Amino acid sequence: MRAPGELGFLAADACDINRPILRDPALQADFEEVGYVVLPFLGAEAVATLVDGYDRLAAELDGSSAPDDYNDTYAEFSIIHSRPEFRRRAYDLITSVLEPVAGRHLVDMRPLIANFVNKPPGTGVVPTHQNFSVVDEAEHRSVSVWVALVDCVLDNGAMSMLEGSHRMLRGRRGMWAYQAFSQIDQGQLDPKLTPVEVRAGDAVILDDALVHYSPPNQTGERRLAIQFVMIPREARPLWFQQVGATDDGLDIEVSEIDERYFFEFWHGDGDERYGTHVDRIILPKVDLDLAVLEQLLDPAAPEPSAAEPPVAPEPAAAEPEPAARQRGLRALISRLSR
Repeated sequence: MRAPGELGFLAADACDINRPILRDPALQADFEEVGYVVLPFLGAEAVATLVDGYDRLAAELDGSSAPDDYNDTYAEFSIIHSRPEFRRRAYDLITSVLEPVAGRHLVDMRPLIANFVNKPPGTGVVPTHQNFSVVDEAEHRSVSVWVALVDCVLDNGAMSMLEGSHRMLRGRRGMWAYQAFSQIDQGQLDPKLTPVEVRAGDAVILDDALVHYSPPNQTGERRLAIQFVMIPREARPLWFQQVGATDDGLDIEVSEIDERYFFEFWHGDGDERYGTHVDRIILPKVDLDLAVLEQLLDPAAPEPSAAEPPVAPEPAAAEPEPAARQRGLRALISRLSR
């Protein structure tokens, strides 16, 4: 078996993270074991404030998304697709509502990203992925406080988690992170995932290294939620930006950033006024198959027999693309696959 470092991940024994994230010891134990917890978080009034605020901002700015930037096959992440003014005002709105509540549940964490996640009817798949890493994951955990603003069930695109994956798949991830799992057929992964259905106002607090997925919204109503990324107050916030590729892997610039870096953020490039370059590294280009993923998650398991390699799934037929430029997540996956 190839070592985790060869595949772009940190060796488990290289990660020393003892700092608690959650104030409740029982929740902290669950979080460490499976990588996430679910808890009641916001009341109906706070939920309404956020939903109304989202709609008001979109109305005032003639829509939330920048023209031609959002491909609605995928969920609309405001931190990637929306107009800069929408992002600034959304950050202020979300932080004003969520940060005081988060302080009652989390230990000395501060916000870095405030992100509306919208799944319009009939669309909104989020492929299997890990969230961006925004700290040194050998020493710290960042978390996404994911808050449902409507009841989230499988029919409208609730998340499913690969429990425990946060322990073995820590590393340095930027916009290319989706590529690692793109060669694994979703049907093979689904039996290994745990669906998490929640009510409006509930929070799913997850380690950003946790592998997760959500299907499209198959209902007639939008599915709106919030991703509120928080880091330990003592941690240095980092961004890993791919600037090229070499024979050895991906050429990555590392910057120390603050929350304003994401207000002017287009296809992985942030606002350099709020980022300071601190390193330049080469990371392996990761394309996992199911057998390798299973070995990473359970190094003690026997490797598949060389005489009987796992059968790769038949590739899905490519969807036709318009002649115009591809945008959003599909463009990212297409670009990194070349």
